[in-house]
Amino acid sequence: MNIFVIIYLNNIIIYLEILKEYIQYIFQILKCLNKRNLHFKSKKYEFYCKKVDFLEFVVEQHEVRINLNKLKTIKK
Repeated sequence: MNIFVIIYLNNIIIYLEILKEYIQYIFQILKCLNKRNLHFKSKKYEFYCKKVDFLEFVVEQHEVRINLNKLKTIKK
């Protein structure tokens, strides 16, 4: 079963199409961060998203595009 999933952790985006692999990979990353004393507050992060605003881009399934709202701000 293919499911589009993204996680956004302090400029880390994780994308996998298979939910089971996604969950396993998230745990691996969190373990690595924890080993290096890099902790996070789960309420600050988004898990299992269909769309993420990342820097000046919008990341969605099979698509990365410029965030037009950010572009408007730059033009001003």
